[in-house]
Amino acid sequence: MRFSRLLGILAAATVLTGALVAARRAPSPDEPLVVSTAWLASHLNDPSIVVIQVEHDDSYNEGHIPGARALPYMDIVASSGGLSSEVPSPEQIREAFEKLGVSDQSRVIAYASEGPMASRALFTLDYIGHGRFAMLDGGLKQWRAEGRAVTREVPAVVRGHLTARAQPERVATANWITTHLGKPGVSLIDTRTDGEYVGAGERHGMPSAGHIPGARQLQWEQLFRDGDSPLLKDRAELQRLYAARVNAGDTVATYCWVGYRASMTYFIARYLGYPVKLYDGSYQDWQARKLPVKAGATP
Repeated sequence: MRFSRLLGILAAATVLTGALVAARRAPSPDEPLVVSTAWLASHLNDPSIVVIQVEHDDSYNEGHIPGARALPYMDIVASSGGLSSEVPSPEQIREAFEKLGVSDQSRVIAYASEGPMASRALFTLDYIGHGRFAMLDGGLKQWRAEGRAVTREVPAVVRGHLTARAQPERVATANWITTHLGKPGVSLIDTRTDGEYVGAGERHGMPSAGHIPGARQLQWEQLFRDGDSPLLKDRAELQRLYAARVNAGDTVATYCWVGYRASMTYFIARYLGYPVKLYDGSYQDWQARKLPVKAGATP
């Protein structure tokens, strides 16, 4: 009897500990998923903020936001089953962020020279249940344009302690999509170019015969202001873009060729409050499985 009671106490303690960790890692209403350069400049000395520059080259060493840590893009993707850019295991993700000083209490602010590198990094955090993150609107380009200081100094980093638990509901699989094709409740967003969407050819060696039936196209560049601006469109305009493609009450599922560009439409859907999934294998996986596609400009 005493042993049973002890087991009950231990189980309750485990649940409570998990709840406390989740509470520390979850976003709060006063932590928006997009922050401005002005906001970041006023929070650079906040020890709970971890600024990350995601890159695939050596540009970090050419100048970065003071205190920013470099995250190589290839640290947050993995090859699996013939697919080139799958989400890594929770353990790999935890290692990538812990060595940059990210802990359960940290709020990660990410930027990159190309938006989808930052959004892909934030998707990986979302996947392991770390909800305290944001994208820096305008990134380093906007930071420099405003005359803010940059540095080549690499900050000293104390390794973090990050809890990593896979959140499979953040990912859509081919089986999940085929189960929901033609049924209410899911809106598919194709984050590829016009040629890929209509099936008119290929892009950089990525052949396309069309799009997943019912998918509506939204290129990630359309989320940003016109011209060469690195800034996102205002929230109302972003809402209009999604409302034109997503039925009210639907879960959004985004895809591209490998889940890189689609991480940006995933992130903005998340920012706007939609329930959302990323088809991680994306069209590369769909095509390899010889699943149905539709050519032409209509969904």
